[in-house]
Amino acid sequence: MALPEYIAVEDALTGGGSQVSASECHGVLCGILCASGSSDMQGWVRHLFESRVEKKEISPQALKTLHDVHQVTVNEINHETLEFSLLLPDGAESLDLRIGALAEWCGGFSLGLSMGGLQDRMLLNDDVREFVEDVQYISDASFSTESDSEEHTEQSLVEIEEYLRMGVLLLNEELQPLPASPTIH
Repeated sequence: MALPEYIAVEDALTGGGSQVSASECHGVLCGILCASGSSDMQGWVRHLFESRVEKKEISPQALKTLHDVHQVTVNEINHETLEFSLLLPDGAESLDLRIGALAEWCGGFSLGLSMGGLQDRMLLNDDVREFVEDVQYISDASFSTESDSEEHTEQSLVEIEEYLRMGVLLLNEELQPLPASPTIH
C-alpha cells in the first residue's frame, strides 16, 4: 500500500474545513512518530481539524484517506527497507507549489516533533541535531526561483527532498531504534 495521492489528501482536509495542507499534515504525523514512537490517529485527526474555517462534516471517505495516510506512514517510517516517502505534490506541479509544500511539510514536522515531546536533550547525535535545525531552517526559508535556472532549482528540490527523507529515517532510528533481530547460533 502506498500513500494516497497528494490531491486526495488535500481534498479530504479542505472538504472537512481544515486549514492544514496535505504536506503539513504529513509532516506533523512524521514528527509525532519520530519523537514519541507512536501516534493516536484520533488525536492527529483532531489536531488537523481543530481550527476549521467552517464547521463542515468530515466525510467517511475523507477519514478513510487520512486513515490510509496514517497507516502507510507508520508502516514506512518503521520499516527497514527505507521505503519512506514524503507526501508532496508530484513533479508535474509548478516549482513554486512544490517548494511551498516542502516548506509546509518541514513546518509540520517541527510542530509534530514538539507535539510528540521531543526535547533537545534527546538529540545525542550531532548529525540528528543538525538535521532538526535544518528542517526548521527550511520551514522558515523563502525560496526564489528567479536567480537559478529551473533545471537547477528542480535538482536542488530533489536533493532537499531526499535529504529530508533520509534525515527522518535517521532521526526515527536515533529516537525509536528498531529491536535487534535475534541471532541464531
